[in-house]
Amino acid sequence: MLYLIDSSAVLNDFSFEFKPDQKYITSPLVIDEFKDVRSRHLMENALQQGLLSIGDPSGKNLNYVEDLIAKKGFNKLSKPDISLLALALDLKAEEKEFLLITDDFSIQNFCKTLEIAFEGVMRGKISREITFSVKCSACGKSFETGFKGEKCPDCGSPIRRKQATK
Repeated sequence: MLYLIDSSAVLNDFSFEFKPDQKYITSPLVIDEFKDVRSRHLMENALQQGLLSIGDPSGKNLNYVEDLIAKKGFNKLSKPDISLLALALDLKAEEKEFLLITDDFSIQNFCKTLEIAFEGVMRGKISREITFSVKCSACGKSFETGFKGEKCPDCGSPIRRKQATK
């Protein structure tokens, strides 16, 4: 089994270790998130031992994930998160068997959307996909989920995003 590792898997679990009989992969932007001594040391040792590899996600899947994020109205995903999800799509397209390990609920939500197998570490895993509705706080006009405006074009009142679940 190949494990696609998010930084939260290592940062949130102080007992995390790269097991010699397993293979791990992550993206270069996720590697940059390992800043504390413990996680940096773990990551560097895993790279030297050949347990951890770094995969560059394809531009095609980076664009796809960014478009999907805009369409769904999510704004909590960082560039490293996006690169990890794009890499997951690359692995899926190559028909590789893998499991994405993350405690980030936004990443988990997109794993559900993209039908990518995932597992939580310390915080568990989400049970339902989260979506958003976008409405004017005064007149109630609904907008597409990816609507970027902050004010209603009809009445000028603030736009609100409301969480919903599937």
